[in-house]
Amino acid sequence: MKNQLLICDLDGTLLDANGKVDHDSLEKIKKFCEDGGHFVICTGRMDSDIQYVEQQLGFKGEFRISQNGAVIKNAKEETVFFESIPSEYIASLNQAIFGMNLRTEVSTLENRLFPSPRDPENVAEFIDTSIVIKNLPDYVLQHAGKATIYLTFGTTNEFTTIKERIEKNLGKDKVGIVQTSPSSLEVFSAKVSKGNAVSFIMEKLAVSRKNVYVAGDAESDVSMFHLTDHAYAVREAHSDIIEQAGHYQKTVGHIVDEIYVNVKGV
Repeated sequence: MKNQLLICDLDGTLLDANGKVDHDSLEKIKKFCEDGGHFVICTGRMDSDIQYVEQQLGFKGEFRISQNGAVIKNAKEETVFFESIPSEYIASLNQAIFGMNLRTEVSTLENRLFPSPRDPENVAEFIDTSIVIKNLPDYVLQHAGKATIYLTFGTTNEFTTIKERIEKNLGKDKVGIVQTSPSSLEVFSAKVSKGNAVSFIMEKLAVSRKNVYVAGDAESDVSMFHLTDHAYAVREAHSDIIEQAGHYQKTVGHIVDEIYVNVKGV
């Protein structure tokens, strides 16, 4: 398996609705790695959460892709890729986003910055890296060049207004703007995507597209799908995601089975 690369999203892909890896997938991924396969987690979560999951899995990948491709670290804990939002955009983004008076959080390389404490019941991270900043807009402006993601909570109509405000201030396609759920919107560098991050990993590992397998379940994963003919939607992925992937398997373990069939014919 030494020339095979498996790229895997976390939530809704490797992890089920309860944040757990099914035993079958765990054992098959372990064997894949023991047989020389390259396994890389690619998620919107912080890098600290990938490390937590890897500890539970019992092995460490050569690379970790976090924050939907804004950050890539290697097994030596070195940051090999980091893409922040251009510093010259921060003032305009602050006005467009914070001006809506919605709850907005901002991520940096290592932390999530909050405008106020959150309800402990809403903590979704495995490792809490949050820091509460009293005047978050001013802090982000003073530390321009460090922000990777603005995460805002609201409604689809409010998100439409935010997008319009950003495009009025900066112009179209200057930053990436993605509604990641019915109640959340992310804004990040236009250079950032999971697809770009996976391309970076493919080059580093010298793996060709015919040997790359990607697994995801959401819109943020679609940018990976065009990099290979082995793109899979999994678990509860919506029909449009399955259509864009081209393949479907119930779990990542089933994808590993297909890798062995394709490579060894067994």
